[in-house]
Amino acid sequence: MEDQKEIRNYLSDSTRRMVLSQIISFSKTVSASELLEKLPITNRSTLYNILDRLTELKLIKRQEVKFGGSDRVFYSPNHDLISSDFFRSLLQEFRDLEKPSIMNLEFKYSWSDFPECLIMGDTLRLSIVYGSWMTEAASTIDALYVPEISQMLSYWANKIKKIPIENVLIDSLLDYQASHAKNENLLVIGSGAVNRITSEIMSLYDENLPIKFLTPSSKNIYSKLTDVTYSEESQIGLLTGIIALLPNPWDKSKVVILCAGSKNVGTQASLKVLLDDIISCIQMKDKILVNHSKFSEIPIRILKAEGKELLTKMIQQKSPKIQDYEFIE
Repeated sequence: MEDQKEIRNYLSDSTRRMVLSQIISFSKTVSASELLEKLPITNRSTLYNILDRLTELKLIKRQEVKFGGSDRVFYSPNHDLISSDFFRSLLQEFRDLEKPSIMNLEFKYSWSDFPECLIMGDTLRLSIVYGSWMTEAASTIDALYVPEISQMLSYWANKIKKIPIENVLIDSLLDYQASHAKNENLLVIGSGAVNRITSEIMSLYDENLPIKFLTPSSKNIYSKLTDVTYSEESQIGLLTGIIALLPNPWDKSKVVILCAGSKNVGTQASLKVLLDDIISCIQMKDKILVNHSKFSEIPIRILKAEGKELLTKMIQQKSPKIQDYEFIE
């Protein structure tokens, strides 16, 4: 709370807000020289003082890059903070503060490229991100099939693709620990209601996502492709999940595999189909995961969990294990 008070006090000055807004408005990292061209600030030291303080307050990130024999410094918004509820309250308070622009969404990979898209050179790297926050805690049942996914993916990489086992790098972490791993290939588990990384992805791509959760922290799934909302208040909505292969918004050469559901059974379903698809690749069979049934360029699917008395067990506040899944769209 003290940090939030500091940020609010510092941004009470319009010039400081103007610098932050300009950084947010760029779709790429930006140098101080580029900022000076855009801002009515003539004193370079004034700008550097503001940039240093914005960095200290973690509103922006500072990155040094080597060009030839010298270092150049670039700045970018800290999306962890920029996508938070606290920053949304600042947008209401300071109306001249720039709202982060929605990121363009261009699908670099389709499901036909999975799991090969996780390989770069002779290394397969994947960070599995579990949820830990927001409106409810993530359930341990959300992690069903994850050990098997790691095992089968490692087997596929080593035995089928001949990648040295020491170069199969799969780790797991909670969402609040994921800052250092955001520019890697990610398997993100759970809706934005339990996983802050999911919430950030929903915020960054927002309306450009053709299938998404209604709001960054919602558990209701909306498909723009069919104009259908799968509400957690409905029987089918309670059982639905999303599985998506998205460009990583923090490094678009990498991917985000999103496995999330309105409830944990939908998350289970998305993880189970991911596991089944990896096994089909090992067995050299037809892939189970393909792009959207009506829009073949979009690698996002909605599926429904299946199992005996699933709804009854959910109403009884139990955490049932699903038996199968069915693609809805």
